[in-house]
Amino acid sequence: MRTRCALLVALLLAAAACLLAPAPAAAQNLVDDNPAGRKAEPIRLTAQDVEAMLAETPDFARPPASAEAKRVAAKLDAHVAEFLAGFPWKAFHNTLGISGYEAYFNHPDEMFYALSTALPCLKPETAAAVKKFLAEQLANNPPYAVNGFDNRAGNAREAYDVPDDIRIAGPAKARGTLGVYAFWAYCFWSQDAAAARAHWAAVKQRMAPLLAGPYAFDIASTKYANDEAERLSADLAGLVGLARLARMNGDAAAEAQAKAKALELLTLRVNLERTNPNILEPTKSASKHLHNSKLARYSCLVPEVARAVDRLSDSLARERMKDFREARNAWHMAFAERLTGGENYVSPPHMGRAIMTAGTFIENLPGEKLLSFVDIPWCKGDFYFVEKCAYALWADAGKTWKSAE
Repeated sequence: MRTRCALLVALLLAAAACLLAPAPAAAQNLVDDNPAGRKAEPIRLTAQDVEAMLAETPDFARPPASAEAKRVAAKLDAHVAEFLAGFPWKAFHNTLGISGYEAYFNHPDEMFYALSTALPCLKPETAAAVKKFLAEQLANNPPYAVNGFDNRAGNAREAYDVPDDIRIAGPAKARGTLGVYAFWAYCFWSQDAAAARAHWAAVKQRMAPLLAGPYAFDIASTKYANDEAERLSADLAGLVGLARLARMNGDAAAEAQAKAKALELLTLRVNLERTNPNILEPTKSASKHLHNSKLARYSCLVPEVARAVDRLSDSLARERMKDFREARNAWHMAFAERLTGGENYVSPPHMGRAIMTAGTFIENLPGEKLLSFVDIPWCKGDFYFVEKCAYALWADAGKTWKSAE
């Protein structure tokens, strides 16, 4: 009996010691929030997969179907009109925290892409003003150019004061060849076939380095920190634009070359999704390279590429992004508290943009849900807000696709 009592007392004392012992310290600077997820074997793609990707584009011209969609369309129209009235603009300056600060909306590739995508959603008078504005910008700021806008030139976008001496200096640089897709989107939605012909030689020259040799990208790497996966998606978008522009110009040789290269990059992008669950990567895109991360593979992801990735990734992209998004229910809000580990105040705008793109074209969320994600913009001339509105309106109107011819 005494032995049993002594054993019971010992167990109680041991349990009390465990309860009183200090808990392990939380990892304050943890930034690797990747879901575990399953993997799949890599696959071999064919020319038919490229043709399917090239054949259709979202039909953004369908009118709003619901009262909420009409409200969002009005917000979109007002935001675009404000951007046109105040142009030129300085880059948007966003302070993260320990990661430093970053600049946004400073390259004509995103400007042409966002405004061209929104063009069919706008009021006739606003759409006409956008067409005129973009046609004028083509002369000095074509979307396919390497150099972008001077970060410090123009009117301030922010609702707060930013001294010029702390803004990032110099012109922005393109992250891949997204601008070639953006130029195609402009030509397509504005029906400017003359521009497609006039700029064709310059577009081919811009794409020549990408077409010259094998594409350097390791789908198994977990060490990338310079947005390599973002560049892969941007370059694949550029090849979609190149193939379509070649067809518009009757250049069969350039079209064939673009499709062959697109097959190489689409294979990399799809198998990255199938084999590598490391969707959240460190990034050096802010001024200080500390505790900052990005959904790089979903950044610069255009609808056609996103749909192809969803179709060919055995639902892996859909599963991963659903888990990531649902764990961060404030992702769609401007200046929301940081969504991943680290010592920053806010989550970067590129995070919300990536989640919205994936939610629309990979997760295939309903229009009503996507409309609920349209909050306030980060600033005046917020191109990601323009994209978000256009995507939500497209989904609300039935998610129809049309021929890209």
